[in-house]
This record gives sequence, structure tokens and C-alpha cells, in this order.
Amino acid sequence: MNKKNSYLLAVITMIFWGTAFAFSKVIIDQGIHPVVFLALRMSFAFFFLLVYLLLLNQLRPWFQMFKRHFWRLAVLGVVLYAISYLIQYIGVQYTTAINQTVISNTSTFFVVIFNYILYRRKPSKVFFASMIVGFVGVLFIILDEGFQLTSTTILGDLLTLLSFFLWGLYVVLNRSITINENPLYVTFSVFLWTTVSLVPLSFGFDIIHQIELLNWTHWGIIAYLGIICSGLATLLYTIALANKNIPSENLALISFLLPVVGIITSILVLNEGFSWQDLIGCSLVLISVFIVEGKQKPEPDVGHQVETVH
Repeated sequence: MNKKNSYLLAVITMIFWGTAFAFSKVIIDQGIHPVVFLALRMSFAFFFLLVYLLLLNQLRPWFQMFKRHFWRLAVLGVVLYAISYLIQYIGVQYTTAINQTVISNTSTFFVVIFNYILYRRKPSKVFFASMIVGFVGVLFIILDEGFQLTSTTILGDLLTLLSFFLWGLYVVLNRSITINENPLYVTFSVFLWTTVSLVPLSFGFDIIHQIELLNWTHWGIIAYLGIICSGLATLLYTIALANKNIPSENLALISFLLPVVGIITSILVLNEGFSWQDLIGCSLVLISVFIVEGKQKPEPDVGHQVETVH
């Protein structure tokens, strides 16, 4: 695949991922429990990738990989992926989709921190200054206009921050497997573990009654989030990253489209407001992440990593 098409796939992926925050809040605001919502969404994503692997006759090599990393994949899927999403969905009940979109970028800092803690991969000299700038940006978002801890969204914002703290750990541990394995196989395995763990659990949260609250529009949104945002977008990004002629850091910079799309979608779909304080906070977070992405030394085989976002 030529460079132009690879970049196009990456851009399409970011557009899909950017819309996910607003549409997720639409479902959560219907009173659907986060466990039920995530179980439904991941079921769609799992079956999409299952059909894809079946069509390519890739189930046998996937299963060999799955056996090699059985327990590590279980930890990724059940402990980190599922819990990170659940905390995010609980948090979005108390904050805006715009705030979640912007705060999600802090996962970049957590990835760098966990890389240092676990693998002694030393951050660049500008990292800590960039991190301070980024978290000042987060403070602009979560505090009220008087910069007091009375913001109506602070609980949701802090839960979102915790969610992407766990997401940073997920990305680092995921990378330790995908460096040597097909990232699509790893993603499918994570979807499998998440689905298998949450579907039975969802019956404890009255999934049958919850499903009755959904109309066809809601089902369309859940299918879109599962099949397109989780399944297809992951596949497209995997294909884009497979182009060895494109530095993976170039594709990483395209991720700055995500908050832009997320903010626009939240305004259009949810009619959310965007204050001057939000604008300053968003700008600071994006600037800080841009500096970190630009200064970090690329890792070996980093081009094979898929950092699925929400």
C-alpha cells in the first residue's frame, strides 16, 4: 500500500475514534449500565473480527498465539481493558464528552511513565515539562471558572483521568506482546476476554430489562461503536501501521485529529458547550502531547503497535 492510502486509513480511523466519546454518552445517558453497554459493544466488535479472521482463514495461527500468551491476554482483557472502559463509562455520567475527549490525551504521559517504571525506557528531557503543561491544561478543564474544586464535572473528570491512567498501563503491557505477535490477533484476544467476562456479568445488572430501554437508533449507535469504532477502525489502523515506509511517529501525530473530531461531534450530537477555559485547557494538552510525541525516541518495532482508543 502506498503512503497516501496509509495516511488516509489513519485519518479515517481517527475520525471514527473521535466520534466514539459523544455516541457513548448518548447510550449511557439513556440509563444503560456501563457493564451492559460495554458487554453489548464488545460483542459486536468481537464478532466482527471473528468473521474477518474466519474469512482470512487465520483462526489457527491466532489460536497458537492465544495459547502462548493465555494469562497475559487475560490480564489485558479482563483487568485492564474492561476496567478502563468501565471507569470511563461511569465517569461520562458525571462529565461531558468534550472533557473526556481532551483528557484521553493524557494517556500518552502515562505510557511514557509506565515504560520507564517497567522497562527503564528513559523519557526525554522535555517530557516532565511537557507533562506539567499537559496537566495544567487538565486543571483548566476540570476546575470551575474560579479554579476551585467545585466544578460540576470534577468527579467525572477524575474518573476519566483514572481510566486513561489504566489505559496507559494497558498500552505498555499490550506492546510487550505485539512487538513479537500480530497486533490484530492480540486485539481480537482482548476483545474475546472482555466479551467473555462481561456478558455473564451483565446479567447481574438486569441486561434483559436494560435492552428493552433501547430503540433502533440506540442499537445502531452500539453497533457503530462496536463494529466500526472498535472492530473496523482497529483493522484499518493495523493496516496503516503495517506500511514500513511511514514512520509510526508520523501516524501518531495524526492522533491529534481525535480531540478535534471529538469536540465537534460532542457539540453537534450532544449540544455541549465549549468555554474559553476549555479551549485553553485543550490547547495546552495538545501542545504538551505534541512535544512528547515529537521528542520521544521511537521504539524498535513500534510501527507494529496498535493503541486502540475509545
